Amino acid sequence: MESEGTESLPLASGTAEVFSSIRERTIAENSMVVLLQGLQGEVTTVDLRNESTARGRVVNVDAFMNIRLADVLYRNWRGQLTQLQDLFITGRNVRYVHIPDHIDIMKTMQGQLAKIHRVRNFASEGGGRKEYAKKTK
Repeated sequence: MESEGTESLPLASGTAEVFSSIRERTIAENSMVVLLQGLQGEVTTVDLRNESTARGRVVNVDAFMNIRLADVLYRNWRGQLTQLQDLFITGRNVRYVHIPDHIDIMKTMQGQLAKIHRVRNFASEGGGRKEYAKKTK
């Protein structure tokens, strides 16, 4: 059985894609949140339920649609602009996420699903920590 702890796989850019738990991977794999996860590194606009907007670079999106943005231009419901270094938006406050025009939606979703499946199958391919491998008798 897979552990509930944090797992990661190295990416070509040197950073690691982290999937927190089996439950989170399952939720992401069975919802449209994989598209939002594919927007990591892209600049996009997030409309919030309180009529505010935030435009910034997507740093992370989890399976519960919590979004972390960097270099954010935040416009509150009164129209006042604020420059923020980092912003965390809880999923329940997201009304709409603008998908940039240059993003191929199907290709992005397929790429994210492949990453989830790679993490899921990592241990069966001989990866993982050897000292905790099950001993067979």
